[in-house]
Order: sequence, then structure tokens, then C-alpha cells
Amino acid sequence: MWSSTPPTSLHSRPSGVLTTSTASTEWALIDRWLQSKYRTDEIPVFERTEETYQLLLELMHLNETQDTQARRTLHSLRQLSSSYKSEDTKLKETLQILDIQKDDLPQETQHTLSQLSELAMILGVSDTQLSTLHQGLAQLHIENTHYQTLQHQDHLSLLSSLDRHQAVALQDLIRLQELKRQFEEHRSTVGDIELRTRRRSAELTRIKAKEDRNQLQELYESQQRNGLDVEAQGLTVAQLDQQEQEIVELERQVDAQTKSLISYQAIPPDFTLARLKVKEATMRLDELTAEHEALVRELADDL
Repeated sequence: MWSSTPPTSLHSRPSGVLTTSTASTEWALIDRWLQSKYRTDEIPVFERTEETYQLLLELMHLNETQDTQARRTLHSLRQLSSSYKSEDTKLKETLQILDIQKDDLPQETQHTLSQLSELAMILGVSDTQLSTLHQGLAQLHIENTHYQTLQHQDHLSLLSSLDRHQAVALQDLIRLQELKRQFEEHRSTVGDIELRTRRRSAELTRIKAKEDRNQLQELYESQQRNGLDVEAQGLTVAQLDQQEQEIVELERQVDAQTKSLISYQAIPPDFTLARLKVKEATMRLDELTAEHEALVRELADDL
């Protein structure tokens, strides 16, 4: 009987949460029933949805039907026990009237009397006549058939409820699989866009770095051709040296950023930060180049 064992943990999909004014009263009935079954044990956590409520309600009704049948069976057994005691008393009185001791009867007769008394107790009849026993057996068969019919109907109802919940679960599974497929497609598309953007950014950085190196090389060659008087223009040349060192450092930073972008082909880098740093280095390089050219022109004018 299900009432002797606490129900297992129940879970359901949130497809219809109770929101009516009577929801709290209905769930209070379910909570009292669960508490009576679990007693000192902790009730498992479950979602309070319409499907969960209907399933628990059906289980509660089935449990109540089983408890009712058990109480009826217990009551019948008590009546049979009382009837058995009464029949045993009558048998003893009959034997006493006839001045016959039970031990004086043959062993087979004693065994037969015992079996007839037990059968009368089970069938709930008041005597051990053959017609009465047949009537009791027929009534027992009718009651057994009725009980099996009720059990079958309860099982069919429970199976129908489980089929409905299984159909809902299948629909939810299909919906989740479709969402997963859409997410994977979106992630694949976004990943392709980021990869192409990263490759274009790396290529542009390499081109810009090559142009900067070419400009520096041209500037250096121009300075060599002009034959600057370093001793006569010591302070100005020192400033040029300092700027050249800064230009070399900026070129090193550009090369490092280019290599960093290339090394992150599989892992998306922080493109915004990289672009800002490259732009900042380029602007600084342009400023130093302009200052360098101005100083070169000034030295050329002084010579």
C-alpha cells in the first residue's frame, strides 16, 4: 500500500503555475497530506506548477482509496475474528452438551473442524453449513472482483496522467533542442565574424608597421645624406637621438602588438584596447616624425 512509503522526489516543467485565488488553499491540502506521509523526514523540493498539483492530487486520491480499502479489510478481519471466537465457543458448548471432549475425536475430525472454523471466520458466516459456506465463497468472489476493478481503474487513471506528463516533457525536450540548435548556429556565425575581423585587424597592423619602418628608414637615410655637424649642433643632435630612441621604442611596441594579435588567432583578444594602443602609438610616432623633420630642416638651414 502506497501510504506506507513516502513518495519520491517530484519534478515538473513550469508550463502552468497556479495563480487563482484558491491556489493557496489547494496547495495547503497537498502540503498537509505530504507532511502526514513524510512525518519527521524532509519533504523533497519540487516546483509548484499546475501539472505537479494535478499529479499529487491524483496520487492523494489513490492513496485515500487504498487507505479506505485497508480500513474496510481490517474491520472485516476484526468481525471475522469475533465470529470465529463465537463459533469456537459454540463448538465447545456443543461438545460439552454431548459430553464429548475435543481430544476424544479422531485426529482427522479435529483437523476438519478446525479448517471449517477457519473458513467460516474468513468468509464471515455464522455457521459451518455447506450452503452457508458456498454463499460466503460467492460473496468473497464478488468483493474480490469489485476490488480488482477499482484497482484497475485507479491504475488506468494514473497511467493516463503519466502519459500526459510524458507528452508535455517531450514537447519541452523538442523546444530545448531547437533552442540549442539556434544557439549553436548563432555562436558559429558570431565566431566567424570575429575571426575575420581579427584577421583583418592583424593584417592592417602589419601593413601599418611596415609603412612606419619604411618611413623611419627613409628619415635615417636622409639624415645620413645631409651630413649633420654633430659637434657644432651637439644639443640639437642629442635631442634627435632621444627622439630616434623613442621612435625605435614605438616601433618595438608596434611589432609586439602585431605579434600579439597574430598569436591570438584562436582566442578573441580585446580589440578595442589593441586599436587604441596602436592608434596612440601611431599618433605619437607621427608627432615625433614631424618634430624630427622640423629639426632636420632647422639644422639644414643653419649649415
